[in-house]
Amino acid sequence: MKNIQPLDIWSDGITKTATCIKLYLTYDDLATQAALHYSLCDNDGITIYEGQIFIIGQEYIDWRTSRDSNNEAYVIAANKLNLTLIP
Repeated sequence: MKNIQPLDIWSDGITKTATCIKLYLTYDDLATQAALHYSLCDNDGITIYEGQIFIIGQEYIDWRTSRDSNNEAYVIAANKLNLTLIP
């Protein structure tokens, strides 16, 4: 789990604020592509929104060969979802 810059999300008729992202690897063919399930969560860790992103091609190669593939997965997800990670 990583903290993100707060993001307001309309959910079930209410505006909720996401403050963190959780990632889970759901598929990896160990060669060319992977799928990550993401959850955007509130301060209590409760999921507000969830979805899936894919890492393919050169992006996959860079991710698998990075020194810290877990951190790199969060960077990739944040970029794809237009989120700002907070250190």
